Formats: sequence, structure tokens, C-alpha cells
Amino acid sequence: MNCQLTASLKSLRRSILVIGYGNSLHGTTTIGQQIAYEIESWNMPNVEAIAVPRLTPDLTDKLSIVDAAIFIGVYPASLDQAVLIRSLQPSDTEPKTNHWFNPSTLLRMTQTRYGNCPQAWKVMVPGAPFEKRDRLSSTTNQTIETALDQIDSLFQSIRKNSMSDS
Repeated sequence: MNCQLTASLKSLRRSILVIGYGNSLHGTTTIGQQIAYEIESWNMPNVEAIAVPRLTPDLTDKLSIVDAAIFIGVYPASLDQAVLIRSLQPSDTEPKTNHWFNPSTLLRMTQTRYGNCPQAWKVMVPGAPFEKRDRLSSTTNQTIETALDQIDSLFQSIRKNSMSDS
């Protein structure tokens, strides 16, 4: 087997966990969950996408066994603002609560419990208004499409960087 093919196969085995989160009581804040459902429907090899109402300590079990993690949430903004993608590091501080966590505190908990944590990114999608709704607006749906395109590019980048690490 040639080196290029070996590197390509290794990059496909790189496991990625996508966690879409948001409060289902407020329509716009479910954007993270909606995106996770869409990514799960892609049936990509070695990609697991889950939708949760909030980030909780039990997610550290899943985070401890993947190579990369992508957290998807919403931030209050006009829908014409950009989708934000930032790399994450474990938090420097201990969590202040046992009920709600942000992505960096979950990474810290994973590092503390298991001695490792995945490479991670946070994807924040603009959302407005934050009110009770049973469905998303067409503008919000377009923002979700933009986020999905950017997340797909992030997947490609993660796998490409995996090949260059080989």
C-alpha cells in the first residue's frame, strides 16, 4: 500500500464528535441541535453527531474517546452576522456549577478525568429573536445552511491536518 493511500485511510479513521446544543423551549436557540441532526443524516464515517439541550458532565465519556470535537451553539446577533468558528482549549478554572457547562469546562473535565481531551472547536451561529417558536424562520434556515457549509470545510480541514500529521 502506498504512503498516500495509507495517510488517506488514517485520516478517514479520525473520529469526530459533533455536539449541537440549545434550549428547545426557545426556537432560535435550537439551531445547534438542528445542525447536529442534519450532520447525523450525512452518515459520514467516524462522525457522530448528537443534539442535547445543554452541555453536561456525562459528555466527557464521549469526548475522551474521539480525536476531535465540534460544539455548535447560537449567539444573540442579527442573522446577517457571521458564523463564528474558534478553536478551543480546556478551561483554566474549575467549573462553578454541577448542572451547566461550557465547551472549555467540559474539555477540562475530560482532561482531568481521562488524562486527555480531543482537539476542539466551537461553532457559534447567529440567532434572533430568542422567543418561544415551534419552527425556525427562512432567514434562520439560510444561516443554518451557511453554518453547515463551514462545518463541512472544518471536517475537511481536520482530516487534511490528520494526513499531514502522519
